[in-house]
Amino acid sequence: MIKPTLRTAALLVLAAVLATGAPVPASAAPGPSDGRPAAATAPGVAGIAGWSRMDYADPRDEIQIFVDAHGLFTPRGGRTGPALSWGTFRIQHSMGAKDGEPASFNWGDFTVDCVRVDGPDVAVTGRIVDAGPGWQIFLNRERPARMGLSFHVPAPGAGATRIGITPPAPDGQPELPMCSTWAPDADALGGAYTVTDTRRH
Repeated sequence: MIKPTLRTAALLVLAAVLATGAPVPASAAPGPSDGRPAAATAPGVAGIAGWSRMDYADPRDEIQIFVDAHGLFTPRGGRTGPALSWGTFRIQHSMGAKDGEPASFNWGDFTVDCVRVDGPDVAVTGRIVDAGPGWQIFLNRERPARMGLSFHVPAPGAGATRIGITPPAPDGQPELPMCSTWAPDADALGGAYTVTDTRRH
């Protein structure tokens, strides 16, 4: 179970998506986010674990992303895809008092249903299983909503770690496909993520 879940950039995106009914793009990022399987020549396990704060424009807010997600990859017809994915992730958002509103706290806990790892790039999707008041709407759908996380975790000294949050599709629209995520667009602040990959390339 992941411990300590947003009105973040994602909540702003969520509000826009819900207001407009716009479909969620299948994928805006290269690598794992575009649905391409990671290349490998032998079975293995790959995944990501760790936590970090997400850079956010309002210093009164704190957004944290916790993840422990892994997949079993087996060669299939010359292509490698996740035969099985497991794990959990949490998005949480502490919101400072502002605009006459008191401070508040929201979160979403997810069970992982797909993981893709392509070098430093990772895409993770999962279904919501518990939520704060702001996300009860996603938990209480006929089928709980799927959301996604994307990560870019370069080698030390090779650039900044980045995170992205992909919101669920609006009610009545086709749901977000498994392992399909938006590009990571925010810097990770503090904490760290570790990408593992036992596949032989």
